[in-house]
Amino acid sequence: MGILEKAAAKAKEAELYEEYREGITVSFKGGELEKVKSEAVLGRALRVIVDGKLGFASTAGEEEDPLVEAAVASARHGDPAPFSFPELKGKGEVKVLDPEVQELSPDDLLAWGEEAAKAITEEFPGIIVDVFLSRGESCVRVANTTGGVREERRSYFGMYVEAQHVKEGDIWLLWVGKTVRRREDLSPEMLVSQVIRYLRWGERVVPSPAGRPPVLFTPRGAVVLYLPLLVGFSGLSVYMGTSPLKGRLGEEAFDRRLTIVDDGTLPFGPRSGSFDDEGVPTGRLPLVEGGVIQHFYYDLRSAALAGAEPTGNGMKGGFFGGGFRTPPSPGPRNILVSPGEGTLEELIAEMKEGIIVEGVLGLGQGNIQSGAFSNNVGTGFVVKGGKVIGRLKNTMIAGNAYEVLKDHLVAIGAKAEWCHGIYRSPALLVEGVSVVSR
Repeated sequence: MGILEKAAAKAKEAELYEEYREGITVSFKGGELEKVKSEAVLGRALRVIVDGKLGFASTAGEEEDPLVEAAVASARHGDPAPFSFPELKGKGEVKVLDPEVQELSPDDLLAWGEEAAKAITEEFPGIIVDVFLSRGESCVRVANTTGGVREERRSYFGMYVEAQHVKEGDIWLLWVGKTVRRREDLSPEMLVSQVIRYLRWGERVVPSPAGRPPVLFTPRGAVVLYLPLLVGFSGLSVYMGTSPLKGRLGEEAFDRRLTIVDDGTLPFGPRSGSFDDEGVPTGRLPLVEGGVIQHFYYDLRSAALAGAEPTGNGMKGGFFGGGFRTPPSPGPRNILVSPGEGTLEELIAEMKEGIIVEGVLGLGQGNIQSGAFSNNVGTGFVVKGGKVIGRLKNTMIAGNAYEVLKDHLVAIGAKAEWCHGIYRSPALLVEGVSVVSR
């Protein structure tokens, strides 16, 4: 008797999520090879509905009975389950498995890591460089007692570089990287070039302009503005009334140049798949078109609560993912922000005097539900006369993402980049952000 059959004997309904992940990781510490490791992990997560309540348990082991017992026991204190698990139909139709990623060898990863550390330390001998690379594939399978099963193989390839600038009275950690599904979407050479460019920009610390100078958020830095939106467009947040977007479908709530789409069907998107973590088919969901709110995204539970249809956005761990050990909740697939015009250099010239934000410390600080953010700048630069003149230190930014993206969006860059494994965005030049230094 399998896990679902055992669960069905004790629960009204049950759902089994399985993920087999197999891959290789290579890490360098201080420019020297630290380890090469292969991994093969089978994760299982079981959800059950007992007496109208939802139970959840997970395991990386092979024993089935403890998993069933734990899931059933947790249902006694679980949330109400106003939904049924759907019948699972269809086969994978989204391209998420790249043979070129599967063909990458440990030697390929080692070579890229060595070359990255060498290229950076040759120009900056005092910099401590850590490099992490990984590649592999996962096989995701969802089955439930309503009937059917969905299964899909997905590739992944990632590279991350951390450069540590350590001097007396000055410590700066620069972190750059990305995770993709397709080999051609990640260029180790370009990533290293980006690190070197930032290190050149940050060779000296200079005072930051205070008040409300123009702020250029790089694609990665723009997460400060997008995080409140990811929360606000969640169907659960809308239903609970914590989202400022509740009741505003069809309203022009953002700058007319802003278009944002959540697309789970994008070929080789970092979070693409033919189904979500509940087995529901994914799709293309416009969130904002020409500044106008179009849709919210839902998992099974939030859709049932709101009287809406699930949109294929039931994601393990929600917004940024959490692996098989976390239950699904509403989360975006691939957030795509439409580009505008202008290279990064042209946007820097346009701002004349201001700051560039590449990364912050303490992401999520502030009242995220309302859109408010307040963060220390981790990696940022000062612009004067249309040119980068140095690095920020001890500087904080604060503002409201909804207000900035409605009334203070100056320009949208032309080149969009994948960031944080969740969105593809261009740089954003904005005003209306408070900048304070000490």
